Amino acid sequence: MEWQNAAVVREALRLYAARPDLVTALATAAAGIAFIAIGLTNLWSDATWAPEISPWWHVIPILAGSALMLGKRRRPMTMLLAGAVVAGVDIWLGGSLGIVLVSFDLLYSAVLYGRASHVRALLVVIVVLVVASLVGPLLTGANLQAAVLLALQAFFLLGTPYWWGMSVRRSREVAALSEARARDAERFAGSVKADTVREERGRMARDLHDVIAGNLSAIAIHAEAALSSASPAHDRSALRAIREASIDGLDEMRSMILVLRSGTDPLIVPPRLAELADLVARNSAVAVTIVGDTPQVPTAIDQALARIVGEGLSNAERHTPGADVEIRFRATEAEAEVSILSRGGTPSAPTIGTGQGLSLLRERAELLGGTLVAAPVDDGWRLHARIPRSAQ
Repeated sequence: MEWQNAAVVREALRLYAARPDLVTALATAAAGIAFIAIGLTNLWSDATWAPEISPWWHVIPILAGSALMLGKRRRPMTMLLAGAVVAGVDIWLGGSLGIVLVSFDLLYSAVLYGRASHVRALLVVIVVLVVASLVGPLLTGANLQAAVLLALQAFFLLGTPYWWGMSVRRSREVAALSEARARDAERFAGSVKADTVREERGRMARDLHDVIAGNLSAIAIHAEAALSSASPAHDRSALRAIREASIDGLDEMRSMILVLRSGTDPLIVPPRLAELADLVARNSAVAVTIVGDTPQVPTAIDQALARIVGEGLSNAERHTPGADVEIRFRATEAEAEVSILSRGGTPSAPTIGTGQGLSLLRERAELLGGTLVAAPVDDGWRLHARIPRSAQ
């Protein structure tokens, strides 16, 4: 039985999601008829206008009002005015709780889906009706208690759905405004990103041009020397130089093309190892020692190594100002390495950051076929990167 009940609930939810207005109208009509069956009618039976009739006559205005609920989204104000006429007929018959539910839903929907000018006019009408429900009985000779009670009934019956509809309407407007702002911010970020990508790729293209132009010039010079020399030994030396320049140029193009095609390289243009002195000067809160010569590698690898050095120096200055930092370079024919070891210093309070610096550096190294390891050591912190000369 439990699974059958669960299936019924799921089917009801599916039907409500597909046709919410139809389900609401049917449920309201069923509730109104059930209220008639248990005697919740003739709410204003003591009124002089209420005729002596069977309570089942209230089924007609309840069904008519439920039918009007089907068009509340397309024409909310029209359905509300028609519903007011139906409610007036039901009240003349003595009133029923079912028509109160219908009026609640139609008034709520008019506030939620209606035009802003219509909603403002509706508020004026509600205020007038509440005041009239207080003043009218007093003018006809009713006592103050009865007039106040009638005014409170009008206030709750009319003011509650209006307030509810306005709350939902404003929440939707705020959500729509936030969504529009998010879309604008996304478009702006996309534009900035595209401009930054173009600028960086232009910079990388210029770097590639400079390196390739230098290699081609070397090839031309050595080829000219070989053509003008009569010594076989000199020719062999020139051919060896030509081969090395050709391999360097191919490595440069392969590395650059890999980065340009990937689309995942960080957008901020990194410094070059030739600017190592500037990197050290910008992190003056630590004492830096450089061991080994900076390697001569393709541009993409040069930029990656320079970025790793900059990140290592920035981390040391941020977390342990006054530390002794050793930057050690090592290069072979197959790969280039850099190791940044930070010792000593004064640990500083934790700072707020994105926490993505090392992750981005690791991704960049892996993109070029290398590795990056950052871990504490016995007397400090070590950042070590190894990148092959030719990205695979």
